[in-house]
Amino acid sequence: MSLPVAAPWFTVDEIEEGIFRITEPHCHRLVRANCFLITGGHTDVLVDSCLGVAALRPLVQSLSDRPLILFTTHTHADHVGGHPEFADATIVVHPTEADDLRRPGIKGLRFPPRSKEQIEALRRGGIELTEFMTDAVPYAGYDVDRHGRAGVEPTRLVVEGDPIDTGRHRFEVLHLPGHTAGGIGLWESGTGLLFSGDVIYDGVLIDTAPTSRVTDYIATMRRLMRLPARLVLGGHRDPMDHERMLDVADRYLAAKAASLPLPPPCC
Repeated sequence: MSLPVAAPWFTVDEIEEGIFRITEPHCHRLVRANCFLITGGHTDVLVDSCLGVAALRPLVQSLSDRPLILFTTHTHADHVGGHPEFADATIVVHPTEADDLRRPGIKGLRFPPRSKEQIEALRRGGIELTEFMTDAVPYAGYDVDRHGRAGVEPTRLVVEGDPIDTGRHRFEVLHLPGHTAGGIGLWESGTGLLFSGDVIYDGVLIDTAPTSRVTDYIATMRRLMRLPARLVLGGHRDPMDHERMLDVADRYLAAKAASLPLPPPCC
């Protein structure tokens, strides 16, 4: 099967001054992830690196020439595909998922087999899998079966409460397990900015992956509902405000209430 060529490969939106969302619009919606470039201080932060179908670094360098922190919200393929391009950056990840970065990523752009439970869960959310993860390629002659990520050595392991200071922004690391065990986000209390990875975004949340644990997800949702986030920048779909974040969390908790007992509030 021959896929058409799409150029440019990435789209870029400036969400707020100095904060850019980068996406791959020709990726299947399941792996059409956001990465975010946060600029304006002595150090910039790139939150995740998309699927890595095309080279991301030239685009990042066109927006910033400062030292870079590559913040890994979690290690699913659609969020770390471009990591090898930034081997000279400070690569940040939670200790639980450091070994996943060190191992090579999946090979090829075909969706791997999934369990019947996973397929049905996706269908309930309106997501049908296709053969390929993309409906196009970035240039003629692109080999969809040779795509893959080399192993990457993280340079900084972070846990709950660790600071990420760019000079302009002062973030705190939040440990947000559920979608994955080592999922982390960036929170800035002064501005109400939350970079949440895949634990919450305005779309179908995935808790049936091998890395997911629903009981952790429920606890994380309850925690997020107490967070006064002004703007939530998730791993997929469009940014959302606090009210919409509460709606998404409420919907998730309601869907789980029938099958799992909800834990009491921790505080």
